[in-house]
Amino acid sequence: MKLVFSKNDQLEISVIQKDGDNSIEFKYIDMIKNLINIKSLEEPEMIGDFSDSEKDSIISMINHINSEVSEFYSEREE
Repeated sequence: MKLVFSKNDQLEISVIQKDGDNSIEFKYIDMIKNLINIKSLEEPEMIGDFSDSEKDSIISMINHINSEVSEFYSEREE
């Protein structure tokens, strides 16, 4: 699953979930359900004029989520 961040001309950011060719409205609960099954998020996609700090922040958030999920599942296996 991949999160796609879009920024429009009014600087509003929206997020959709992309799973293969399917795109759906982002909902936290759906993201959590998917993380239970797939255990990680793909690298995010960013559409629009994002600053370097915004890009870094989004990538950092995805990496942090993946790290926490990985740690959770590795602790359960011990």
